[in-house]
Amino acid sequence: MVSPQFEKVRRILSERRAASPPSMDVVELRRRLSEGALPAGDDVTAEMIMLGGVPAERVTASNARTDRAILYAHGGGFCQGSPLTHRKLAGDLSRATGAVCFVVDYRLAPEHPLPAGVDDMVDAYRGLLQTHPAPTVLFAGDSAGGALVLLAATRLTSAQLPMPAGIVAITPWLDYECTGPAATERPEVDPIVNVAELRNYQKWFLGRYAATDPAVSPLHADFHGFPPILIHGGTGDVLCDDAAALAARARAANVDVTYREAPEMVHVWHVFAGRVPEATEAVEEIGAFARRCFGEEPPRSPDAKPTSAE
Repeated sequence: MVSPQFEKVRRILSERRAASPPSMDVVELRRRLSEGALPAGDDVTAEMIMLGGVPAERVTASNARTDRAILYAHGGGFCQGSPLTHRKLAGDLSRATGAVCFVVDYRLAPEHPLPAGVDDMVDAYRGLLQTHPAPTVLFAGDSAGGALVLLAATRLTSAQLPMPAGIVAITPWLDYECTGPAATERPEVDPIVNVAELRNYQKWFLGRYAATDPAVSPLHADFHGFPPILIHGGTGDVLCDDAAALAARARAANVDVTYREAPEMVHVWHVFAGRVPEATEAVEEIGAFARRCFGEEPPRSPDAKPTSAE
């Protein structure tokens, strides 16, 4: 049984999706996502900075330690989203992990197809390493951002950069052709993700690459030598098969994998932390994973919880 709070949110999301027909106008898609952005908590500050020549937003909860960092890649199908759209989630993660969250404002398709976004994540990490040693940095991303942090990690060895302490993939989008059973057999179950739109995004972000090229597809990349990975998927998400496939592939490469599939949860349900108990629990699980990767338990206020989106 899911919580009444989640049922309410799911109903609202379904109504909004019914009122917004599919679009292939990237300007319209970006407008919709920006207008739906939730506010960050009053205890969160945000400041635009540059990391390795790449713009990013430094999001800091009041309890965060400045010597711990999350390098975050926002979702949005590689073509939309920004630090603004993900400021609330970044603030919740900063609070839960006790780390400063750096949301990278990477270049978007169709203006900048892959690997532009991957290049930006690697450059931002190189810049972050100037102030934060690798054992104090966690990679994290949601949806397409989950793919970006994984792809960035595959580049680190050749770039002569150290691996971060861990990686968090929140409902990652990795099968760009959406061939999994959930996407093909029950696409209507998800009130957030439109499968037809996702499949069309490929024309924008793949550029010269095939959807299965290891240079752009984490599901075909080599994960050997990766740090611990936390993967969250939800059975109410049409991309849930991607999370399961990632867990299997990472385990086959002897990576320390923590994988949780949450019943009925939708795509990136974490954004509702503070309003929906299941979302609050998921964010707190990321906090526990981060503290394990950092090798210590940062101090937290006993009443510190993800903020309400009311």
